[in-house]
Order: sequence, then structure tokens, then C-alpha cells
Amino acid sequence: MPQRLAPPPMENRPMRSEWLSIISTSFVALIFTLFPHNEWYQQYAPQWLLLTVLYWCIQEPTRVGLIYAWFLGLVLDVGTVGLLGANALLFTLSAALVLGIRQMLFVTGPMQQALFIAGLSIVFLLLSLWMQGGIENGVTVLNYLARALSNLIAWPVMLLMFYLIRQRLS
Repeated sequence: MPQRLAPPPMENRPMRSEWLSIISTSFVALIFTLFPHNEWYQQYAPQWLLLTVLYWCIQEPTRVGLIYAWFLGLVLDVGTVGLLGANALLFTLSAALVLGIRQMLFVTGPMQQALFIAGLSIVFLLLSLWMQGGIENGVTVLNYLARALSNLIAWPVMLLMFYLIRQRLS
């Protein structure tokens, strides 16, 4: 398996199967994010939808961009009954940053990408915490930022899963 898990060449992939990959993985990530879990999982679970949006921004920037990130963030806001527009704004900012340095991320290995995604997750989580008005329900900042560590661990696993899905659908 190649180190950076590059997708098959564009000319060999039908457009419909690529959109099927994008929409199906986004839907599954949304289900993983919104599905009710126990309190421990909710606190430490990776941000599946954010990771999915960032993956597609790196791999398919012509198909997935700021509008797609904004839309999925808005769907997450509605699904979580949170501050409407908060995730939409944060997803859009994260996607803009990733799209801005996409070429650098595309050629780096999965672990370097995971470190960048973890750093971006820390900024995302701190901004989210600030937008929500601080700590609530007894959650400490360290517990809140533990999700960045779970994003760090989940990124290489997700890269492999998405690579296999794209190989299967192409």
C-alpha cells in the first residue's frame, strides 16, 4: 500500500462513484456523530464529521469545498440542537485552512497529516468552547481537548478505511 494512500487516477474514476463515496462517507460520519452513545464516548469520540470533511477537502477539492463544509456543519448544528451556525462556521474555517495548504498535506504521510489534523482540532475545539460560553456540565478543558487526541488516533485509521472504500467503488 502506498504511503500517502493516494486515490486512483481521476481519469479511471466515474464521477458518480466519487459522489457516492463522498455522500455515503459523510452520511455514516454524521450517524456516528449524532447517534446517542454513553457519556464517556460522547466526551472522547473523534469528530467523525469534521475528519470526513477535511479528508474530502484534501482528496477532492474540486468537489468538496467551503460550501459542502458549511452545509455539513449546519446539519450538525441542527442535529445537535446547538448554537445554530457554530459548527457551520468552524467547519468552513477548518476547510478553508486545509484547502489553503492542500498541496502540502496531500504529499505528506498519514502521521504528519494526523499531527496537523490534531493541531487543527485543538483550535477547532477551543473556538467551539469559546463560542459555547465556556465550560458547562463539569467538563474540564483537558477532557474537552482529549477529542483532539482521539482525532489524532482516528485519522490514519480513517485514511485506510476511505482508501479501501474508494478502491472498492472505483
